[in-house]
Amino acid sequence: TDHTIEYNEIQPLLLSHAHYSLAFGQGSQVTYDFEGVEQQFIEQFIQSKPLIIAEHLKFEYAREAYNKNVFQMVRIKVQQTELNQRNWLAISDELDSIEAVNDVLLVLDSVIGFLSSAGGNPDQKLSEYLVTVLNYPCDANGTGPLRSTKANTVLKLRHTISFWTCLSIEKACRLSRDRKVPFASLGEEFQEEVSETERKEIELSCQHFKVDIMLRYLHDFILFFVRENNFVKIDYGLKEIIQVYAEENSSELPKGFERIPEINLSKCVSAWAVIAQHE
Repeated sequence: TDHTIEYNEIQPLLLSHAHYSLAFGQGSQVTYDFEGVEQQFIEQFIQSKPLIIAEHLKFEYAREAYNKNVFQMVRIKVQQTELNQRNWLAISDELDSIEAVNDVLLVLDSVIGFLSSAGGNPDQKLSEYLVTVLNYPCDANGTGPLRSTKANTVLKLRHTISFWTCLSIEKACRLSRDRKVPFASLGEEFQEEVSETERKEIELSCQHFKVDIMLRYLHDFILFFVRENNFVKIDYGLKEIIQVYAEENSSELPKGFERIPEINLSKCVSAWAVIAQHE
């Protein structure tokens, strides 16, 4: 309260700079010396107060959520850990439709956008954050915006990136099983179908690596490298560009990666979908 200004302090200042006049038939008129008010106000109140620096927080929109830089900002501002596989399987069982998966992904897009700008407590429950910070309606009798009682129980802000990745891969897998395009945000030039011979070679290669690990690695490669880099061309070799991606990110290639056949980058989505059939 030492630095607040009350109205009863300002009122005498205004009255001291008021000028009254009385004209016949018009009653009393009041005018104010605003320049005098301003100068005295500065000298009496402003000069003795500490300077306040306003911080303007900038927020990302949901459509920007799966940009690599936005994800990196979340990791910097909110410590992230992987979601337990058993918990994820329990959550995915409750998300019984592609629409449910997509709805929760949209919710996560908003969360990621806000966390990348404002940060948050990694140990705060995700369901609580949605209600108290993002003002999602509280659904006491249902599963809420996360569409899963298990998710409401176990997920914290530290699981945000991992949960989003699991959801994104799950969505892509379900679309693949329905013979739909799993990565619609990627240009048509990368949607070329593999040949029947290439399909059989990819299916054989699945015997030499863990499908879930390969799917996640290729998922991140497609969304965060191919989609975001204009220099990649469709006639580049898929394995060649993946090796460039691995070097840039200092990441280890999945075991068995060398078993994937040589195909053009233009067929990366189709190749991913073939592998997803073996999950």
